Amino acid sequence: MVIELKSTRRGFLRTSAVSLAGIAAAGMLRSTATAQSASSGAAQESASRDLAFDGPIDEAYWRKVRSRFVLNDQITFFNNGTAGPASKDVLAVHERVDREIAENPYDPFHLKEVVPVRQQIADFINASPEEVFFTHSTTDGMNIFAHGIDWKSGDEVIIARDEHPGGYQAYQTIEQRQGIKIVWLDLPAPPESPEQVIDIYRKAITPKTRLIVVSHVFFVTGLLAPVKELTELAHSKGLLISVDGAQSNGVLSIDVKKIGFDHYAGPGQKWLLAGTGTGFTYIPKAQQSKVWPLHGYDVIGAPSPYPILRYEKAGQPNIPAWIGIGTAIKLQLAIGKENIERRDRQLSLQLKLGLKDIPGVKLYTSLDPSLSASLTTFSVNGLTPDSVYQTLIDKDRIYIRTIIEDDIKAVRVSTHIYNSPEEVNHILSAVRRIAGNANQASA
Repeated sequence: MVIELKSTRRGFLRTSAVSLAGIAAAGMLRSTATAQSASSGAAQESASRDLAFDGPIDEAYWRKVRSRFVLNDQITFFNNGTAGPASKDVLAVHERVDREIAENPYDPFHLKEVVPVRQQIADFINASPEEVFFTHSTTDGMNIFAHGIDWKSGDEVIIARDEHPGGYQAYQTIEQRQGIKIVWLDLPAPPESPEQVIDIYRKAITPKTRLIVVSHVFFVTGLLAPVKELTELAHSKGLLISVDGAQSNGVLSIDVKKIGFDHYAGPGQKWLLAGTGTGFTYIPKAQQSKVWPLHGYDVIGAPSPYPILRYEKAGQPNIPAWIGIGTAIKLQLAIGKENIERRDRQLSLQLKLGLKDIPGVKLYTSLDPSLSASLTTFSVNGLTPDSVYQTLIDKDRIYIRTIIEDDIKAVRVSTHIYNSPEEVNHILSAVRRIAGNANQASA
């Protein structure tokens, strides 16, 4: 756990002793580390300036964005919704910080770089640094909130069947241990309107309901949930709402204050392109007293100026990864969050419109921009998801993923800022061929 200000006497004495013992050696190493940090920081700022724009954004600009990633040009990568590629800038930060920690063991936590990242994350979602904390993943953040609530036997939690296991499995454990009840919802794929989705949740609320758990964008169907309206519904009934942001963080502009989330967990490895094993979670100050930390934490002495840090206590943190989140955010801000969302939506709409016109293809994702973002789920009549997936790899070098959840057996495509209209046309051509020649698909 990284703590900006050590407030206990025991911790202060321990830290001071180590610092005094190593001050000479640290001084010898500091100049080298500082020079490397300055060089890396200058490179990052140069990359950000390189992506800044002052006119219309065209395909040449997006090719420049793509050049910031070490993508294999022999593969068309469409599985960002599982794990996206870290940018060259993020990879450089990981390497630099790992080296500095190895060279200078007297500064293993790099607080001067970590503390500003907390502010960057807060600004990115319109929160305060006292309301965000680092995690290893979205699942980590979802579990911290779920297990932190004081549950009573008979309490009800509303969860759709299409939720990610990382969002609902914590509640299955609590159901078995503490006797709460999960109220499972079936959502149409695609739904007719946002109002239809809201009505399904509304009808599930009972006097025993305490919480609604919902994905901002569902990983199975690509449904963009009407989270603002669901938040208003929850609060009008005195309920909490927990939002899984795995498929929205880094592709949609998130304003947690405007929407009113009680909890939002997001990853770094997907749309934010910050590398694996990273994430963050938001819990507003008003809710923090109601949510226990998942792990033990130091309660001796005066309270930390950042009480939310107690949710971060989970052993040795991955400092290079944490700092890399800040670099990924800088890259997104250089491009512009609205530009990223617009680009991703354009590519996904191109894909959906093309798939809609292919005989034998079924779309599970809505064409309505109020009900979809940048995930597209579809199936090909007569073929298993594995067959479509393998054929695209074997014959077209296109990488996607399968989706097999309850009644949906399909494949899913993610379109992000490093993809191009030509790549979308490539997969459309391949799916058109597969749908027309099902007997030639890979087994």
